[in-house]
Amino acid sequence: MRDAFKIAVAFIFGTAVVIVMAVMLSGANLEMTRFFGTRMESIKTDIYRENKSYIEGTRRDLREMMVEYAKAETEAHRSAIKSLILHRAGELDRDRLPQDLRDFINTLEQR
Repeated sequence: MRDAFKIAVAFIFGTAVVIVMAVMLSGANLEMTRFFGTRMESIKTDIYRENKSYIEGTRRDLREMMVEYAKAETEAHRSAIKSLILHRAGELDRDRLPQDLRDFINTLEQR
């Protein structure tokens, strides 16, 4: 009878220790994810922005917006397109843009 009681207490104690350790490890995992997760996402974003397809897509979008800016009839429409162009151009290294787009963006910044 005593041996069965000792085994039951040891089993309950062991189960409690396992549960406490599992909770502690999951909490540590959350903290690690919180700390390292933001850095990993930042790295993924940087890699994505260096991707050739992203750069080419941004160039194409900027060219299309440049044409739309030239077609715009009202000052409000031009102003809206200007803010979009400057926002998109700010996401990309200017050295990766063709000279005509750089000149256009510089002109918009001065207006």
